[in-house]
Amino acid sequence: MKDIFDGKTLDGWEVRPDKDTAEHWSVKDGVIIAENVNKKGSNLWTKKEYTDYEIQLDYQTSSDYYDTGVMLRGDGHQVQLGISGSLQKDMSACVYAPKDKLGSYPGQSEKGTEVLKPGQWNHLRVVLTGKRIQTFLNGEPCVDYTGVAINEKGPIGLQLHANHHMKIQFKNVKLKEL
Repeated sequence: MKDIFDGKTLDGWEVRPDKDTAEHWSVKDGVIIAENVNKKGSNLWTKKEYTDYEIQLDYQTSSDYYDTGVMLRGDGHQVQLGISGSLQKDMSACVYAPKDKLGSYPGQSEKGTEVLKPGQWNHLRVVLTGKRIQTFLNGEPCVDYTGVAINEKGPIGLQLHANHHMKIQFKNVKLKEL
């Protein structure tokens, strides 16, 4: 596994859209801090694109309501962390894949909410090979989903959803290309 976040800067990453949202993302004490006081959403994307990989990261929030996730190969597929805005329930470690046209969350499991440690650091692991997405939260397998219309290659994104003020922290962002 190699670090794709150096713990000091956002070098190798870019905010999109950056209008009124670049200030949402900062680094302090080895942690990426995402906070949207203006309730606008944005994503922090790797500048590099990836195909097949395993990504691991730790995330934490003290927000009662948070809607975030890890975008896989660009837009269209993500691993949800926190409350789904559309379903109004915690969907942590579930696969959000509206591009597949099988319902917004075709890869669901209650395991993510069972092993989630609210207010503490949680460890997410995602393995993406071909169209297969496997998620693990705090060491427990949660979802094994095969996508339909997933991009073959694209950047990895950390999401900060719009409409609610929230603060999310990410650290130990590591990746192994497969």
